Amino acid sequence: MRDRYFERLCSRYYKNVFRYTLFCIKDEDAAADIVQETFVTVYKKLDEKHPNPGGFIFQTAKNIIKEYKRKLYKRIMYEIREDERYDIPDTANTIEKAIDGAINEYEYVTDILSQLSEEKYRLYKLYYIDRLPMDKIARDLGIEYTALRMRYVRLRKEIRSLVKKLAEEKF
Repeated sequence: MRDRYFERLCSRYYKNVFRYTLFCIKDEDAAADIVQETFVTVYKKLDEKHPNPGGFIFQTAKNIIKEYKRKLYKRIMYEIREDERYDIPDTANTIEKAIDGAINEYEYVTDILSQLSEEKYRLYKLYYIDRLPMDKIARDLGIEYTALRMRYVRLRKEIRSLVKKLAEEKF
């Protein structure tokens, strides 16, 4: 009786628990192990009557996933500390810093800002340079707050596009 009930639970919930676990940890082998551990735990506690066995199964999986992530985090932190112990030089970071040091950021920022229209530059200056709150800018310009927010969204997109274009040309 108990084994048949457990088999029905497995056939009903196994695929969904596996998908949920895989979504949470993005590792198929670890997900399979966690699902197996979940159903072993469920089998051991089958004597207890649960009004919602599916909820119990998913909660069990969730708890095991949390524990897995906790252990993984500890292992990664331990490995990082081990790497620091050997003081491995990061040559890529050194090269990147040297290249970044040779770049005159002010020149590129002014180049990008000069490509903005007068109105967009004024919006940029009010919020990013003068640090005025958006609600005050909206009142001063006589614009609805939500409309102003959309203008800033478009402004940021335009600046990103200009930066990308400049990076492709210069670097």
